Amino acid sequence: MQKPVTILTGFLGAGKTTFLNHLLRERPEVRYAIIENELGERGIDNELVLTPADTIVEFNNGCLCCTLHDNLYDILNELHERRSQFDEIIIEATGVADPAGLAQPFITHPLIKKHFPLTAIICLVDAEHIEDQLRETEEAVSQITFSDILLINKTDLVTGSYVKKLEETLRSMNPLAQVRSGHQQAFPPVGPGVGRRQTDDLLSGQAFGDGEGGFPVLRPAAHHPHDHTEGINSQTFVFDRPFQMEVLYHQLFVYLTFQATGLYRMKGLVWLGGDDRQHLVQSVGKRLSFQQQREWTAGEERRSVVVFIGKRLQRAGLQRLLDKCLVPIPSTGARKHGQR
Repeated sequence: MQKPVTILTGFLGAGKTTFLNHLLRERPEVRYAIIENELGERGIDNELVLTPADTIVEFNNGCLCCTLHDNLYDILNELHERRSQFDEIIIEATGVADPAGLAQPFITHPLIKKHFPLTAIICLVDAEHIEDQLRETEEAVSQITFSDILLINKTDLVTGSYVKKLEETLRSMNPLAQVRSGHQQAFPPVGPGVGRRQTDDLLSGQAFGDGEGGFPVLRPAAHHPHDHTEGINSQTFVFDRPFQMEVLYHQLFVYLTFQATGLYRMKGLVWLGGDDRQHLVQSVGKRLSFQQQREWTAGEERRSVVVFIGKRLQRAGLQRLLDKCLVPIPSTGARKHGQR
């Protein structure tokens, strides 16, 4: 039985623990296994039933809790042994953690993907302090660009016009993410099934902004006071020809290993030649992941959409890289073998 995983990230003081407590109160019927930063800094509103000496401790509402200072693979092994005791997993990252590192096992490890599917990365954004955090730290940028839901917190401490500008800035930094706003007394609903966008959204353009067909207009972000995001952009590529699997894997592997300076995230849903299934391709740091998705339906228009998010990405170079991976178009003048 699969146990969905949500990663909760956000910079120091953004309100992750407050939001986690809110989520536990809003969904009392769900038994959570919670992986936190360390046991000594726990802020969950429950008394312990088991002693802190245990690797995994249990709260009186049935939730399990363990420390991320332990090896994640060991924790997941133990949780798998106790899988009948919980329904979902929440990982609360440290304030300076890169969510890509936490997400990597859930995206690249076959057994972990099978038993613990990653359904959402939620980033709490501190409306009052995010400008300084983005200006002073690379971690805040990584958290925003790799997340699926950007939840702006503490909106009661800033003006409504500022929140709107901040929403625009966050969407320009990460067009793949849902952007929501709230504060500690009124978080927007984040219920079951909300999280990583359905892969079909990549093909329909629903995951993006106001470009033609739903895809983002490729232009510099609007100039707001957030000049610390200058240079962060996204590049989206749409193809109506299939890719060659081996060539695409090799080209992206080489790019991620040697050339992807400034890349925060790459994600796409691709059409592979000779394959009747869609494939989700994404980067996690310098690791590359391909994952089979649903089959193409009869009569469905087949195409690929690939999105890169990073700092000062050069569209022309990325276009050349991807073009080399497409299945060649047969020459109209070519003769069949043996034809005279």
